[in-house]
Amino acid sequence: MIQKIVVVGAGTMGHGIAEVAALSGFRVGVIDVSWDFLNRAKDRIKESVVRLYEKGQLKEKAEDILARIEFNTSYDIAKDADFAIEAVPENLELKKKVFTTLDEIAPPHAILATNTSSIPISDIAEATKRKEKVIGMHFFNPPVIMKLVEVIPSKYTSEDVTNITVDLAKKMNKIPVRLKYEIPGFVSNRIFIRLLQEACREVESGEETIEEVDSAARNKLKLPMGLFELADYVGLDVVVDIWNVLTTRGTPDVKCSMYRNKVNEKNLGVKTGKGFYSYPSPGKYSKVQLPNESKTDPAKLISLAVNEASWMIENQIVNAKDVDTVMIYGFNFPKGLLEMADELGLDNIYKYLKEIYAKGYEAYKPTSILEKMVNERKLGKKTGEGFYKY
Repeated sequence: MIQKIVVVGAGTMGHGIAEVAALSGFRVGVIDVSWDFLNRAKDRIKESVVRLYEKGQLKEKAEDILARIEFNTSYDIAKDADFAIEAVPENLELKKKVFTTLDEIAPPHAILATNTSSIPISDIAEATKRKEKVIGMHFFNPPVIMKLVEVIPSKYTSEDVTNITVDLAKKMNKIPVRLKYEIPGFVSNRIFIRLLQEACREVESGEETIEEVDSAARNKLKLPMGLFELADYVGLDVVVDIWNVLTTRGTPDVKCSMYRNKVNEKNLGVKTGKGFYSYPSPGKYSKVQLPNESKTDPAKLISLAVNEASWMIENQIVNAKDVDTVMIYGFNFPKGLLEMADELGLDNIYKYLKEIYAKGYEAYKPTSILEKMVNERKLGKKTGEGFYKY
């Protein structure tokens, strides 16, 4: 029975997760290395809870929720934790240090979760003597608003621990998507990077311009942002980091240098005020002006991402509905990626994959499941069945 949750790391993700836990009725401990970080986190949580209260979105008084959270620079507050969530920067050595300490101090029954978005859970688990009780619990930013949580068991995680974590996500009022086992980048970042890779390939090969691609994403696929605009928003350094994690761990690469070039120029997107587009000032986002019309075919734009999703389905990591849940609740898509694919026609997507694969791009080799669907005329909405039945 989970009563107390400890969060290690009081940054953007950490204080957000701590707030979500407190709002859900749990006692919460927040640990960080300095009182500077902790006090800043405390102020931000208070500001957010008071705002929710004033909007009438809380059943409890703000002070009662805040009273459930304690802050400390010492791990001693984890002595009675039932569940711990690590939310420190994406650095394996740092995370291992946190887990070794948690393993020593938290009671034997406590589950230890990591909010990593890219580091293999198994590597982190190996820093503990309770590898079967270590799991990935990937929240999205900002945690108080975003509904999605990816739950990722490592090769050591017990079934019981996975079930408890899924259940906890639901108690936190989140929508969990459970992966069968861990893969680099999980569902969210694999699909995200595949969308950016195809966008990049189209521009670098001279097929489309940056504005045409983004116009198609926004006006034809109805995404909240263009793909290059989204990359700017996330941070081009972050994009390149995730890209590197995927390719160094065996995901077929797509040669494309636009993102790296921007990072080398120190133009990282919104955070520096300039990336593929210019913004009002560093850290200040404003919606990019794009043309209403574009010759970019949306079926081509999502082809690589759909191929990636079908690979996950083929390997039974997740199902089609899981993929779509991730894109709707993690990236604010108006509908799921695979629902879009069914609407655009799987034959069209397959045709683009074959064409691009023939040019020497290994990642575009259509998966056997996609090939089978096309051969069986399961082409999506127009034939009554694709990834879904209609």
